[in-house]
Amino acid sequence: MKNFYLFFLFFSFLKFGFSQTNYVELIPNIIQDVQRFGEAYIDPATDAAMYNVNSGWYSSAETKNFLEVELNVLSNISVIPNTGGNFILDPSTYNSIRFEDGYEPRNVASIFGSDMDISIYIDYETDEGTESIELELPPGIDNGNVNLLPTFFIQGNLGLPKGTELKFRYSPEIEVGDITTEAKGLALQHEFTSWLKEDQDFFLDIAGMIAYSNFEANYFIENEDPTSEASIVSDLDAWSFSLIASKDLNNFTFFGGLDYSTAKSISNFQGIYTLPEEGEMFQNVLDQIEIENKTNGFSGTLGINYLFGSFVTKLAVNLQKYSNLSIAVGYHFGK
Repeated sequence: MKNFYLFFLFFSFLKFGFSQTNYVELIPNIIQDVQRFGEAYIDPATDAAMYNVNSGWYSSAETKNFLEVELNVLSNISVIPNTGGNFILDPSTYNSIRFEDGYEPRNVASIFGSDMDISIYIDYETDEGTESIELELPPGIDNGNVNLLPTFFIQGNLGLPKGTELKFRYSPEIEVGDITTEAKGLALQHEFTSWLKEDQDFFLDIAGMIAYSNFEANYFIENEDPTSEASIVSDLDAWSFSLIASKDLNNFTFFGGLDYSTAKSISNFQGIYTLPEEGEMFQNVLDQIEIENKTNGFSGTLGINYLFGSFVTKLAVNLQKYSNLSIAVGYHFGK
């Protein structure tokens, strides 16, 4: 990502005829445009993060016995196809921008896209007539035809009374390419088939689960200024509601689930933005802009475990908007 001029550096227009233009009226319109663009630009990252952190929570509907503990090392690897690397920008829905050739909608890069070398223009009025400023749209963090968003967790499961299991997970700060992530979460699973009497049996174990996750990410954006360290910082809160079924066959457990996820992210722009002396009053405005994204969706999970002694290996495929693979190795205590 080179020759990168953040779309959000619109405040650079302050150097054009500051005393001749009513920027008090112009700036709110452009801030709205920045927020609208930011929502569309960041939206794929919000979807990918939600589905990633909500995956891999369960590997069986059967809950642990009271005070039984299982520790896992887990990785969720999300696949973001190149279709998530762009979105349609329609200038007619914005206040102050256009393309060089007019107002026809065009595909532009999202946060997972690549540099399309596309500029937009901001028109503003001065005492001498209409002036225009050209701003280059930001590229994404594209790594080729497919982007991968991997996360790594330490997850613990603790058996509670009456068919209930408490789960917790933590991912320390990890840097993968241009993304730094950190995550934590808590979940509660209850086995409905535990209500059956000991002399009753059902051919499947059935359970329900509620999970909460917090995901923090820093998407670093390269700039020509090596001291700038411009980035997009995103904080996401996600919930997941799951219906789980599983079946034990010898040392294997086959499991599946239907999940509904919902999430909200708040993103900010960080970096050093150089403004002309006349624009000092606007120096901190950009860093204070918040972009809010909300998303939700259904997913399905299919997986298999293999138990040998106190060790267990797990593999699951999570089918959703941004599908991913969950891989884990665990150890049982107190079984």
